[in-house]
Amino acid sequence: MTAALKQIPGESGLPLLGHSLKFIKNCNNLYDEMHAKYGPVYYNEYLTTRAVNLLSPEGNEFVLLDRAGNFSSRMAWNMSLKALFPNGLMLRDGDEHRLHRRLMGAPFKTSALALYVDTMNPDIANTVQTWAKQDTFLFYPAIKQLTLDLAAKIFLGETLQEEAQDINKAFVDVVDASMVVVRYPFLGNKYQRGLEGRALLENYFAARISQKRSSNDTDMFAEISRAEVEDGTTFSDQDVIDHMIFLMMAAHDTTTSSISSICYALAKNPIWQQHIREEAKAIGAQQLSYDNMANFDAAGLVLKEALRLYPPLPMIPRMAIKDCEFEGFAIKKGQHVHVSPYFTQRLPEIWSNPTKFDPLRFSKERSEDKIHRHAWIPFGGGAHKCLGLKFAELQVKLVLFHLLKKYEISVDPDYEMPYAPAPIGKPSDQLPLKLTRL
Repeated sequence: MTAALKQIPGESGLPLLGHSLKFIKNCNNLYDEMHAKYGPVYYNEYLTTRAVNLLSPEGNEFVLLDRAGNFSSRMAWNMSLKALFPNGLMLRDGDEHRLHRRLMGAPFKTSALALYVDTMNPDIANTVQTWAKQDTFLFYPAIKQLTLDLAAKIFLGETLQEEAQDINKAFVDVVDASMVVVRYPFLGNKYQRGLEGRALLENYFAARISQKRSSNDTDMFAEISRAEVEDGTTFSDQDVIDHMIFLMMAAHDTTTSSISSICYALAKNPIWQQHIREEAKAIGAQQLSYDNMANFDAAGLVLKEALRLYPPLPMIPRMAIKDCEFEGFAIKKGQHVHVSPYFTQRLPEIWSNPTKFDPLRFSKERSEDKIHRHAWIPFGGGAHKCLGLKFAELQVKLVLFHLLKKYEISVDPDYEMPYAPAPIGKPSDQLPLKLTRL
């Protein structure tokens, strides 16, 4: 006889609001608080959603690999993103998702990535050369502008000039709107600004699709506009618009988040700056080529460790599309189920001294990330694992190569970065760094 399934413990929080205010203020602290009360499986409510939280590597594997087809990514993300990022790749499921992911493969092949590296090298080198003109350099807005400029060239095949400010504001407004409690536009509130930003971006891409389809351009916009599989299936204009807006957001905001966290960690741990400089010197070139990326190992270790401590996405949601069970707990059809990269990436049973910045934990000798394959999930996992993770790694390595050849990064000895983890992690004080020319 099958044992009765356990009911999931938890709490609803404040009337109407639930834990929304705590979640917005610092969702990572909320995960810690609720786990201390209820353990690794619990429910709570925030942003109008009642969610079951699975805070363990096993929970990550159960949800993200989804071997039994229990969950929908589209239905979960639609709660917050349907009007703002409709039909982006992670808002699709099943056969549709597999087809669209396949169609989007060309811009992320090795040959394309190598071209992107060649394109980004001089732009990054020239930009970082202009930094550090003041005693305290606000790093976050500077790297955000750089990643936007790079995304414009690599994704769009053009340099944003007059449109740059409007495009940047549109992306910021759309991302900010994804976290609001009141999802109704009025009086210029955040949600209305987000919808207006979405409309501006749609018009921008729609006006350029026809030219991209007929061009020989090698940027991502052109590749996606021309994408075709063996049976002749292609993207519609609306598909192209939806994918480009989503890709630009991901490349712009999540990479900005990652590089900011990396540079903060390097400022607090200057020995790793030296390790990266030594490898850059050993490469012996003015630019970092695609073929030399594998020899830039210290930067790769630093990237993994910074993403462990500061994952850009604070949680990954799914919705149950049928009744299922996890470790004896009943999960009902229609329930939201969330996993937290932040929480499992700091578990002491997986990570030694988990709050310490220690890139060598990812070395071949230690391989703490191999203790459980789903303990480190900053790029998600399973069928929806981030398509652009290799591109993100290349971009981060290029920035570190050029930045650390020119500067020593530092912060005041008692400085601790105030970190806002949602909707996409960032330093809430713009990250004041000191850049000292070498």
